[in-house]
Amino acid sequence: MRLTITILSLILLLINACEEPASLEAVSGVAGTIEFGTNWPDSLTGAAVVVFDLDLAIDSLYVPGYPVIDHFVTYGDPISRGTESAEFFIQLKPGGYMLMVIGMLLDPAALVTNDSLLQEIQNHIVVPENSAPRGVLIREKQVNEQTDWYVQF
Repeated sequence: MRLTITILSLILLLINACEEPASLEAVSGVAGTIEFGTNWPDSLTGAAVVVFDLDLAIDSLYVPGYPVIDHFVTYGDPISRGTESAEFFIQLKPGGYMLMVIGMLLDPAALVTNDSLLQEIQNHIVVPENSAPRGVLIREKQVNEQTDWYVQF
């Protein structure tokens, strides 16, 4: 009898442990797959999907003194040089954003850890000519799927 009660107690404990926690909420963000060509320039160390606010002036990216960092929101996981296809997911709050794939002339970790390099991010990136920025609208608790994204450096 004692063994039966112990087994029932363990089963109840396991059933409760497997329930989905009530505190986790659905996330919102953007996800997709990027196809790269096989020809990566030797100057690139990798790439990343970068998220900017909608006020970023694309035509001013390479203008000296333009405050690109003021429009920077976040970025996805670094993509290794030579990658042919990469999936990405970036969690974002609901709102409007601009996504870009950028080539990195420096190790992405160096940009993140060195504030002065990050302040001058436009000096350390390459924006592919065939990869126009994508405007996305993120809704509450929804993931915006990006498809047919082809980038060639």
